[in-house]
Amino acid sequence: MVFSTPTNWEALDKGQPLMQDCILLTLYAQAGVGQGSALSPILSAIYLTPIIKTFKKRIKNLKEKIHTDILSFVDDGLLISQEKSYELSSAFLLSSYNMISKIFSDAGLVMEHSKSEVFHFTRAYNPPNPSIDLTLVGGPILHPKPIWRYLGFFFDRKLNFHHYVHHYATKSLSTLSAMKMLGNLSRGLLPTQKCLLYRTCIIPIALYGFQLWFFKGAPTIKNITELKKMQRRTALWIMGAFHISPLEGVEAIAGLIPINLHLKKLNGRHHLRYTTIHSSHAINTLLNKHQNRNQNQHKFASANLTNKQISKLKSPIKDISERLNEIKDEFDPYHSIFHPGLCLVDHFSSRIVFHSPVSPSDEALFDHLSKLNLAFEKVQKSSNDIAVISDGSVKAVGSATAIAHIWKDNKVINKLKAHTNNVTSIEAELMAI
Repeated sequence: MVFSTPTNWEALDKGQPLMQDCILLTLYAQAGVGQGSALSPILSAIYLTPIIKTFKKRIKNLKEKIHTDILSFVDDGLLISQEKSYELSSAFLLSSYNMISKIFSDAGLVMEHSKSEVFHFTRAYNPPNPSIDLTLVGGPILHPKPIWRYLGFFFDRKLNFHHYVHHYATKSLSTLSAMKMLGNLSRGLLPTQKCLLYRTCIIPIALYGFQLWFFKGAPTIKNITELKKMQRRTALWIMGAFHISPLEGVEAIAGLIPINLHLKKLNGRHHLRYTTIHSSHAINTLLNKHQNRNQNQHKFASANLTNKQISKLKSPIKDISERLNEIKDEFDPYHSIFHPGLCLVDHFSSRIVFHSPVSPSDEALFDHLSKLNLAFEKVQKSSNDIAVISDGSVKAVGSATAIAHIWKDNKVINKLKAHTNNVTSIEAELMAI
C-alpha cells in the first residue's frame, strides 16, 4: 500500500500542487480474514457460487451422465452419489472430484486434499467399505471410517444415530457430574434450582439435533433408552433418592416430563417454526407446492414423488408437510410492523405506562383494582378519551380467543373478537392487548 503525506503545509494554503513535497511510505497489509470473521461466509459465497454453477453445468453437458450432486456449507463442500454398487458410486465420486479440482485450479483457488474424507452409507448387513485413491490429483488414499463427523453431527453407515445419541448423552452426564459440586442433601442448591439447571444446561446438550433421528417410522427405542438413563441419573441427583428408586416416580416428584413426551413436544414446536421461516429458505423447496411460497421445487420434493414413494418415505420433511397442512393461520414474521422502530411502543413510548400489582397478596390486589377503577372512571368523564378492556383465554383443545371492549361515556361502543390456534395463554393475552 502506497500513500503520500504532505510535509509543506504552506504549499497547500497557497494552492500549490499537492505532491510538491511528500514522503512515500510502503505498508504491508495482511491478506485474508481471521478465523470466525463475519466476512468468511460472504467471501465463500462470492467465490464458490460460480464454481458450483460451473460444476453443475459441466456435469449436465457430459455425454455419459454422472449422477453426482454437490452441497456447500460456507467452505465445507460435499459431493453426493447414490448408486446400487460401490464401484459405480466410487467412480462417479472420483470423476466429480477430478472435475471440481480442475475448476478450482482454473479459478486460482486451492483445495485442501488432506482434509478430504469419504463415507459410504448402506442398509446392508456387514457391507464392504472400499477406499478411494486421490493420488492422481495430488491427494491421499481416502479410507472410510465407521463414524463420520460433519458440521457437529455424527453419522453412522445405517443412519440409526446410535453413536450420535450416545455421544451427547455422555456429554450431558459429564456436565451433570460437574454440577454435583454445587450442592448435596445438606447444603447447596435446592431441588427446584437443580431442576432449572437441568432444563437450561443439560437438556439442550442431550437433545441437540434430535430432529435427525426422531420422526415417524424411525427406530428410536435404543436412542430414547439412552436418554432415559441420562435423565434417571439426573432425577436421582435432584431428589437425592436411592439408586433403586423407580424412574417414573422420581421424575414425577422432581417435576421432570418423561423424555419421550418431551421429545414429542419439542418436535411439534419444531414443525410449527417452519411457518415463520423466510420465503427463500432451502427447506421451502422440499415442501408441497402450496407450502413452498413460490419457490422452485427441488427434484426430491414431496410434490415430485409418486404416491408409492411417499408411502414408503420416512423423513422429518414429510412430518413437517403433514403438520403444516393442519395449520390454517398465515404467518408473516417479516412484516413492516415488526421492524424495530415501527412498533406502537416505539412511537408512543412516553405515553405508555405499565401498572402491575406489588405482590400477589389480597391487599395488594385490592389496591391494584381500586387504582384501575379510578383510572377507568377518570377516562369515562373525559370526552376525548376512551378505555379499551381486553382479555384472552385458551381452551383445552388448543384454540385461543381474544376479546376487547371499547368504552366511552360509560357505554360499550365497539366489541372486537379474534380466534387463533397453537398459542399459549400468555400469547393470547398479548394478542388481546
